Amino acid sequence: MDKSGRNLPSISALAAFERVAQLGNVTRAAEELNTSQAAVSRHIRRLETDLGVALLGRSGRGISLTAAGAVYADEVAQVLARLRRAGETVSANRNELVIACTHEVSHLILMPRYGELRKALGPQAHIRVVTCEYPAIPAMIDAGADIVFHYSRRRPAGLAAQIAVEEILPAAAPDFITEHGLVDREDHSRWQQLPRLCLTKANSGWATWQDWFDARSLALPDAPEQQFDNYVYALEAATRGEGTVLAWRGFADGYLRTGQ
Repeated sequence: MDKSGRNLPSISALAAFERVAQLGNVTRAAEELNTSQAAVSRHIRRLETDLGVALLGRSGRGISLTAAGAVYADEVAQVLARLRRAGETVSANRNELVIACTHEVSHLILMPRYGELRKALGPQAHIRVVTCEYPAIPAMIDAGADIVFHYSRRRPAGLAAQIAVEEILPAAAPDFITEHGLVDREDHSRWQQLPRLCLTKANSGWATWQDWFDARSLALPDAPEQQFDNYVYALEAATRGEGTVLAWRGFADGYLRTGQ
């Protein structure tokens, strides 16, 4: 059996360690990667467990690399740099338009407009869509992808355009709404005890039901929850009457427009 793929850490874990090693701060690394401190810490703990050595040590209030961590950080930086250069090489053909995004963006935003994009670019253009988990998006930017879909609370440096403003509303399938008498979406009390469809990756820029209830000064009530690691799956479950879901304008528009 080929063992070459065993014990290889994820790109997300390597990117998290590289940022912490360079910045010396978990909070700043999490901000750059648009994730949570807890997620970054988990990545590093997993690396340390897999490697069997400590990579980071604490000095006062700061974080420092151990001797093993310094060696590993140098190697990781070189590996990620090579990946970025490989991306630049692959993207060298300027007839090719490389679009980098998460799976949710590809499915919910890009694919419904794909035909229009091909028509606008003309028959000579070759479009390549690269999908990845959100922590890998910075590497796609560094690799020279032509268009990168990026979530940010601040306008990123360079040429950028805002494609959507975050607007979130609770939603459910029509039969579910009728069954539970959810005529008035603003009657928040009616939504509190209903089954909720939740994302497991709230640290990647997605608001949670906790955020939604907090914004309305309501306590998050006890109610059945189903967890999904992909927003598309949560939306599909909602269309089948499995519960209520937070619908993002721009992402869920197709479902809302067709009354699903």
